[in-house]
Amino acid sequence: MTPFHVPPTVRWSVPVALFLLTQLAIAQEGEAANRRERRRPVAEEAKQQKPADVHQRLAWFATHQTMAESSSHRENSWQPVGPMRMSGRATDVTAHQDQPDTVFLATASGGVWKSVDDGRNWKPIFEGYATASIGDVTVAPSDPQTVWVGTGEANILRSSMAGTGVYKSIDGGETFEHMGLTETQHIPRIVIHPKNADILYVASAGHEYTPNKERGVYKSVDGGKSWKQVFYKNASTAVIDLVMDPKHPDTLYAGTAPRRRYRWKDPVGGPETGVYKTIDGGRSWQALTQGLPDFQNGEYERVGIDLCATQPETVYVLLNHDGAPRRQGGAKVYRSDDYGENFRLIEGNEAVRSTHPGYGWFFGQIRVDPNDAETVYCLGLSSRVSNDGGYTWRGLRGSHVDWHGGWINPADSSHVIMANDGGVMISHDAFATHHHPTNMQIAHGYNCGISQEEGKFWIYISVQDTGGYRGLVDLSRGRDAIVRQRWESATGDEAGRHAVDRLNPNLVYSVSRYGGGPALTDYSEKVETTRRGRTRRSYKRKDIAIDWQGDRKRAQWVAPIVLSPHSNKRVLYGAQYVFLTDDGGDNWQRISPDLTNYDLDKQGNIAHAVVFAISESPVEKGVIYAGTDDGNTQVTRDGGETWTNVSAGLPQGRCVASLEACHFEKGTVYAAVNGKRHDDFECHLYRSTDYGANWQRITANIPGSVANVIKQDPANKDLLFVGTDRAVYASTDGGKSWHVLGKDLPTVYVHDLALQTVEDYAVITTHGRGCFVLDIRDLRRPAKVVSAPPGSAAQADSGTPGRE
Repeated sequence: MTPFHVPPTVRWSVPVALFLLTQLAIAQEGEAANRRERRRPVAEEAKQQKPADVHQRLAWFATHQTMAESSSHRENSWQPVGPMRMSGRATDVTAHQDQPDTVFLATASGGVWKSVDDGRNWKPIFEGYATASIGDVTVAPSDPQTVWVGTGEANILRSSMAGTGVYKSIDGGETFEHMGLTETQHIPRIVIHPKNADILYVASAGHEYTPNKERGVYKSVDGGKSWKQVFYKNASTAVIDLVMDPKHPDTLYAGTAPRRRYRWKDPVGGPETGVYKTIDGGRSWQALTQGLPDFQNGEYERVGIDLCATQPETVYVLLNHDGAPRRQGGAKVYRSDDYGENFRLIEGNEAVRSTHPGYGWFFGQIRVDPNDAETVYCLGLSSRVSNDGGYTWRGLRGSHVDWHGGWINPADSSHVIMANDGGVMISHDAFATHHHPTNMQIAHGYNCGISQEEGKFWIYISVQDTGGYRGLVDLSRGRDAIVRQRWESATGDEAGRHAVDRLNPNLVYSVSRYGGGPALTDYSEKVETTRRGRTRRSYKRKDIAIDWQGDRKRAQWVAPIVLSPHSNKRVLYGAQYVFLTDDGGDNWQRISPDLTNYDLDKQGNIAHAVVFAISESPVEKGVIYAGTDDGNTQVTRDGGETWTNVSAGLPQGRCVASLEACHFEKGTVYAAVNGKRHDDFECHLYRSTDYGANWQRITANIPGSVANVIKQDPANKDLLFVGTDRAVYASTDGGKSWHVLGKDLPTVYVHDLALQTVEDYAVITTHGRGCFVLDIRDLRRPAKVVSAPPGSAAQADSGTPGRE
């Protein structure tokens, strides 16, 4: 292959036939991949609901905005209460060399943030849009006021959210305009012409769980007014990285990889992985193969590409091998010094292999110093930098793990900014030292446990890549001026759930990721432990683990643990079975068979076919509902002796995300069903009044938005709350109509919601913006005179510490 920096008349004199053969090979690979997709053992996928129309999600959001402006429940503001100390997952970071103190940070599901003082202070600038999930942020090299945002985190974790295309700002991020490409859903990279900001390219990873044709590379020559798809492989293959040669801006390199996730396994490598190059602005592409491994063996999961801006003939490619380093997997870095015509594995590759330990689909970023082709950064679980072209490496002194993006100042190579799961790291000495801002509320929480106390209350959450935390909400300065007194480490894990004893707020039950534990922590008693000469202070923790009697546990990343409304020592726990204890965890009893649709063909490295939601009726002890992540809703009316599948009438195959047994009426139960992993963004809310025998949809006027949690006020049977992948809605008529609840809440992914019934607050945990609280006293006050059935648990709790 002729070097691509020579004039076009020369460089295309020979390889026309080679180009045609390459295009034919790409098409054949695409058809082969499509055939493989059709052969996968996922028959029920064919029955899934047709994804929403390309414009439907934006129309839903416009309807939501109208509802928010006219809501009768917008008197009070949602108040952010943290946590902030650990920040949260960031996916990209950028700045402009003429304004290096102005930094833009893309977060996985917390929008875009901007600092104008080198990271000392930050403000969110992408709050009121249809999505908060960001894959990339880019500033036009020729105009620092032109900022592009590509939505939809391209790392596609299970908790990643779909984007809604690309957005453009021409005022430095003060306002953004939607510029199309809605159905790309996940965008890993936007590159802009160095001298003409109207010419840009967008890499599309496509849908996370379903095939779609809006993948590949898109090009605009009119500033985003129109787009042309200039590269496409097949409906399951992403362009996961894209880089432009700034000296020859018609030359771009693209990295492809299979980007389909299944509910039971992470993405895997395949022959679709590859490296491609265009020298004519995307009109034609050629596969780069010389010196690179044979991608047809399907062992490579992701590709990262970068080049040296001042020496663009030097190109680095990072390949993520499908497998742990001990099995010769991990990262492999290749280098070319002739514009990609020939590559070679770097001499010091063994030192960087371990930066990608078995998560090839998740990591894959590489950055080259724009002024020094020998300085290269390899980003992964940990990060390394080499100053001699990859012969030797040293670790970066970062404050967190999981590195996803970086920017090196073209005017000062010692000024380096990195994005990782801890937020952003800023260095002015090439990471000999760095500054880690922690004043952004972008924590990725999963759950919300709260204490029922007067004058204050604790929030318990699990934070991705950080662990269990609890924060004190102090009401001493007024209901509308809540003080973030403190957050501290708590029982639990980066994923899991908490259940706080209603009578003794110091006692907290918890599970960790994949249902680990359970455990009971007493926060009234501190203990000291010494390990390796270091003393650690914590709270008294008691393991109350379940004896599985040789059976293999299959539990969710955020497995349920629920306090019964009938006793503070009665606790329910869910895996593939439901377990019950009546003595605070000293003894557990399995009270159900496998409640799921277990299918061996749908078992992988992720727990699937597990119980996700549990609720026991407050008015009928022993009536227990359980929902699974593969679409089952089951009920027992005799404490677990017998179970009945009552899924008919609910969306089939979708995750039953939340169940709420009615606090007032026997046989009444509410369900929130989540179809995100089927590309179904409808809001699915249901009610049954006959123990699940029949279901009535109560979504009513909520515009499409995935529902994650539903709660009923324990003092008013008609007052319902719903948390979705957009906002919180409330109904005062039992689900006949809904209103946006509160004001000043950004677009957020509400993963959990709890009601603090002593002080009358709604509390939410979001995945990407931490926790918020809302004063709902005026909403609940009329409810406190509503009578519950005589002798019911709801009546006993009304006006006293209530249920979550």
